Amino acid sequence: MPAAPVVTVMVPSHNYARYLPGALRGVLRQSVEDIEILLVEDGSADQSPAVARAFAARDPRLRVLTHADGRNHGLPASLALGLARARGRWTAFLEADDLWHPRCLERRLETAEREGAGVVFNDVAPLIMPGVDTTWLEGHARRAMRRCARHGRAAPGAWPFLLENGIPTFSCAMARTALLRGVSLQTPVPRWLDWWVWAQLAARASLALVPERLTRWRLHPESWHHGVEIPGYLEDLRRMGRGFRRLFARDLVRRGQWGALAFLWLPAPLRLAARMALAARDDGPARVLRCVSGRLGAARSIRGGPRGGFA
Repeated sequence: MPAAPVVTVMVPSHNYARYLPGALRGVLRQSVEDIEILLVEDGSADQSPAVARAFAARDPRLRVLTHADGRNHGLPASLALGLARARGRWTAFLEADDLWHPRCLERRLETAEREGAGVVFNDVAPLIMPGVDTTWLEGHARRAMRRCARHGRAAPGAWPFLLENGIPTFSCAMARTALLRGVSLQTPVPRWLDWWVWAQLAARASLALVPERLTRWRLHPESWHHGVEIPGYLEDLRRMGRGFRRLFARDLVRRGQWGALAFLWLPAPLRLAARMALAARDDGPARVLRCVSGRLGAARSIRGGPRGGFA
């Protein structure tokens, strides 16, 4: 068997045939060549399987995995399938509609070695599709990334992620494969699987941020995160809080982090209010209101075609 690669790149794919070629070209052009690419085909009904097979025929580093019955099983099952086959010391994620800078993995590996981190993530550049408001990205997402990187650089601890998700997309992060195999993928809120995973990893390992926009994150109306109504958002927060209590209550007691433990028992509206208060302290109330309205799909639509770039 060939030597284990440095990085396994996992690309879960479901009905994104129009975006998949760009994502795969970005992986295959990475400056780090010692990689394997596991494309997990999750029962697509479009041309995604044909696109994946065509790329695999041209580059042996790419393998296409499918579920045993060939049907759609969702992101948690697809990631579990990929992790079972991953051979790399690191596992990086790339969603099939996103793009990477050619030096994305190189810069992450450099940062991981310098910082001794178990999880590395980078800043993102939005690739905006028609009908999407990104006010929340420029405010909440970047503030949360900086905050979680700052608090997660030293001793491991899930507390920053109990408040909010500091790594806004799978496509901007990678983690040591051995650590990933120890986390639960059974998230109480499927569209927040990334938050569920990062919180568990933060409790086990230190984090490091690459302050460069190495990922182009495609934002479009088909995304799970677009246009969420407030009642649904609060219900999701309630379910996540209950799941986090199950995962972390014992550890928080052991660490004596009584404030974090009490926070998890607050009703969802109060936890959301606490997040908004923190953001208002950092960014000002007016900007927070704009970010919240954009995140919940209540703000204006953005007109025009895709835009955004690496910086």
